[in-house]
Amino acid sequence: MMTGKIRQKLHNSIYILAIKYGLMLAIPFLILGSFALLINSFPIEAYQKFLISFFDGRLSHILTIIYNASLGSIAFIFIITISLSYGKLNGKDDAFFYPMTALISYLGFCGGLQEDVYIFQTDWVFTAMCITLLACGMLRKGMRIVSRLEKLHTLGANYIFNKAIQAIFPVAIIVIIFTTTGEILRCLLGDINIINFGSVLFIHLFNWLGNGLIGALMYVFFVHFLWFFGIHGTNVLDMVATQLFEPGVQVNQTLIQSGQLPTELFSKTFLDTFAFIGGCGSALCLIIAILLVAKESHNKKLAKVVGISVLFNINEIVIFGFPVIFNPIMFIPFIATPIVLTMISSIAMSIGLVPYITHSVEWTVPIFLSGYQATGSISGSLLQLFNLVIGTLIYIPFVKHSEYKQGKEFEKSINDLEKDMKKGEDNGTIPSFLSDQYHLHFQAKTLTMDLRNAMRLDQLQLYYQAQITSNGDIYGVEALLRWCHPVSGFISPALLITLANQAGFLDELGLYIIEKACHDAVQLDSRNKKMNLSINISPKQLENESFVANALTIIRGYPLKNIQIVFEVTERVLLITNDMVINRILELRKNGIKLSMDDFGMGHSSITYLQENIFDEVKLDGSLINHLLENQRTREIVISITQIANRLNLNVVAEFVETKEQVEVLKDIGCQIYQGYYFAKPEPLDIFIEYIQQNQIK
Repeated sequence: MMTGKIRQKLHNSIYILAIKYGLMLAIPFLILGSFALLINSFPIEAYQKFLISFFDGRLSHILTIIYNASLGSIAFIFIITISLSYGKLNGKDDAFFYPMTALISYLGFCGGLQEDVYIFQTDWVFTAMCITLLACGMLRKGMRIVSRLEKLHTLGANYIFNKAIQAIFPVAIIVIIFTTTGEILRCLLGDINIINFGSVLFIHLFNWLGNGLIGALMYVFFVHFLWFFGIHGTNVLDMVATQLFEPGVQVNQTLIQSGQLPTELFSKTFLDTFAFIGGCGSALCLIIAILLVAKESHNKKLAKVVGISVLFNINEIVIFGFPVIFNPIMFIPFIATPIVLTMISSIAMSIGLVPYITHSVEWTVPIFLSGYQATGSISGSLLQLFNLVIGTLIYIPFVKHSEYKQGKEFEKSINDLEKDMKKGEDNGTIPSFLSDQYHLHFQAKTLTMDLRNAMRLDQLQLYYQAQITSNGDIYGVEALLRWCHPVSGFISPALLITLANQAGFLDELGLYIIEKACHDAVQLDSRNKKMNLSINISPKQLENESFVANALTIIRGYPLKNIQIVFEVTERVLLITNDMVINRILELRKNGIKLSMDDFGMGHSSITYLQENIFDEVKLDGSLINHLLENQRTREIVISITQIANRLNLNVVAEFVETKEQVEVLKDIGCQIYQGYYFAKPEPLDIFIEYIQQNQIK
């Protein structure tokens, strides 16, 4: 129980989330830098000569600049993206101060920009991330304190000015703390790099372990252990690789030249070629595993985009973008895969299946070619293929589990959004889902983006529910929006409509639904049976001056003879019945469109709308029907509504009719049209047509 609570607390930690979202925000810049490095380092001699000669090497120089400004400055990028994410997650409108405070604190800690040390490159990432999170946490607390100090607030002054004045003291204190701390460390450690002093300790450790199997396995372990926590393990252990493993190929070459057999099994080329396939973590194995078993489109998309760079052993984007760093699910395969591949490769060479490595290979040489060049044998390429399969098999269950966890987390978020939506409908206050102040705004924005993309890809569906008269004849059918999200399944239509409205594309979605309903109506029209086709619209759409014209243009494109289009206006949302809106409704009715008031009886001013004489039909609110049998007051309300509607020549439709007893009571009251599960549930068009045929509804 305690472990679960700790895990949940970590999962919801603003620090963990800031890292997670910060790494995601950095993806475009990682891709840019990766491909700049790839294009500039493509391992073909003729191509490299071309780069050197083309415009006196200007193209290569441009690519180098792009790489240095993006992937080569990854610490700078992470400072900005992580601190910005932290500020956004904090839900405050002073998010701007977080990136600047983190950046200046980091510069102060490092002693400013230096000529001999570039403090934004990969090996400084861990330091940068730590200082960023600490500075953001301190600023968060500092801003809370100063916001209570009345002396720092100037009445009548600009809001931004007041925020800037409040930020002076916490920003100054934070920067002073980090600058002083950095200076103290430099005094204590001399000129040693304050994050790379660990290299000296590793050199002593590996001199004791040696460059045999144990030393190689420990080297692989520590490289990836450091990488997992955002420390560039390859750079930190560069001295180890240079002193212990790099000479191995030269020793083997010397032995061969003197007519002897090679003796050095482990070398830097050995690790790069057979263990680090695609870069650290055997990243190519991870990419293939994602392509084989991943179900979530964003993971597949990432794998496809970065697959090319990983072929050339450029792996930063995978490690930071997937992400692997700080992802506990990926810890085991990230470390275990290269260790297993190291052991397999050493055994294959020890028993003579594959020759020892006798040629150094550039790190950008792709798989199979690098194996052949390193060993001078096709068996080297075959060993790489075998390792690739094994590494992929190791990653597959973890990729599946990671996706399962991602899916469950997203599904829970959607359920929470739907609960908040339902609660908002009940109390009349719909949350601002996309506001930074809303606790699930990232998830809401993700769902909104997915919805818009699904609409453009025509992945939304319409289900149809029959409306039956007391005589068993079909009165009409209601088109209901349905969307089966690939991760969380079917999502509440009310939530989808609200998100579209808050994101500003409600009209686009509404017209999409009208178009889809009219397209489906062609099949219904061919049955030569008169019926209504009800399409839900929001009162917000009637407030848009272009909605009526666009809707009529769509409807006129489908000359329907037997289908009567009815627009259902949700009455729970306030309909502004000014002259402009009324004129738009009258324009619809003038062009043969009927209007129905949905959820009648529980909204803002139901009776008031009736006096405008702009509706042809009312649909009783479902909550009234649910309490019809056991609540006499509810029954009296339904009787009154039905009598008023009948006197005004309005059709009355009862929704949520689920029992025979409800039907009998409604008949006695005078309501003759029913919609609900007692007759039919919402179904896709083809099943709805089958329902009509099987029940011989005419």
